[in-house]
Amino acid sequence: MPRFLIILFACLCVARPALAWNSQGHMVVAQIAYNHLDSEVKAKCNALLTIAAVCGSSSTSFVSSATWADQRCESGTSPQHYIDIPISLDGYPTNSVVDDPTNVVTAIQQEIAVLQNPASTPSDQAHALRYLLHFVGDITQPLHCSTGVTTNQPTGDAGGNGFSLGSGNGNLHSFWDGGGGYLNGGASVSSNAAEVEAAYPYTLSVGSIPDPMDWAIESWNIARTNTYVGITRGSLPSVAYTNKTQETTKQRMAIGGQRLAKLLNTIFVTNPPSITSVTLTNGSFLLSWGAVPGRSYRVQWKQQPDDATWIDLTDITASTNSVLFTDPVVQSQRFYRVIVVN
Repeated sequence: MPRFLIILFACLCVARPALAWNSQGHMVVAQIAYNHLDSEVKAKCNALLTIAAVCGSSSTSFVSSATWADQRCESGTSPQHYIDIPISLDGYPTNSVVDDPTNVVTAIQQEIAVLQNPASTPSDQAHALRYLLHFVGDITQPLHCSTGVTTNQPTGDAGGNGFSLGSGNGNLHSFWDGGGGYLNGGASVSSNAAEVEAAYPYTLSVGSIPDPMDWAIESWNIARTNTYVGITRGSLPSVAYTNKTQETTKQRMAIGGQRLAKLLNTIFVTNPPSITSVTLTNGSFLLSWGAVPGRSYRVQWKQQPDDATWIDLTDITASTNSVLFTDPVVQSQRFYRVIVVN
């Protein structure tokens, strides 16, 4: 009879008038995230967002709340929207770019800490959530994590704000904020989010609290190998560059939305799997547990308790408050566990 086991480079930068992605892009990121919050986490976020913002106009909608932080109604918060990690565009040394501890990486860390702190007031959590909805979008925009250094701009171009595309054509940062035109086409947030998700589907993974510096370095690498490549200062972007920008924008918004969903599902997850029954019937092992509708669970097994790794069996998304898992008995001994994934 089988046995079982249930286990449950920040830099000194100038103030930036431009927005990451733009309002449409931030809301697409938030919509993707909202699509993948389980029912319990969604209810928690919805409840927090009914609390009025500390300043400026506010919304109770998860999606539209992602734009609140760009009102910059709290003094000193503008540097929290970016981190200038230098990229030399002509071989000029980058040591003139000075570290600044106020940036999007430290801002995300601060908001996560507030949301994880059981002593935080609901008002403080609502404040942190509004910022987090926005900052996760910011950090996925490559030019919010980079600054182009040249002989003529030894302290950087402020994430492409100082990279002109010619008279009357704006700058590189604003071009990327519009997704190379993709976010300026008049489509609805929901249709953009659906298109992005069709191209880059959501994938389940075990929840964890990330190091946002890893996200920033990833965006910096895209700026270094993609955003600043194939574009000439003072000239309009080519069709090929525009197409590349649009596709990269879709991919980055998908990543931002998925990361935001996983982060919130991890921060707010409660009620871990509670086993309700374990039986052996007609040559099958039956395991059931209490569940949260919309939450995903992964069943794993190993042969011996001290085996190095668990083997994935299946992922199950709960549709009710109970899940039943069945596995044919093929071995004399097997250890199981259920973990939450998001």
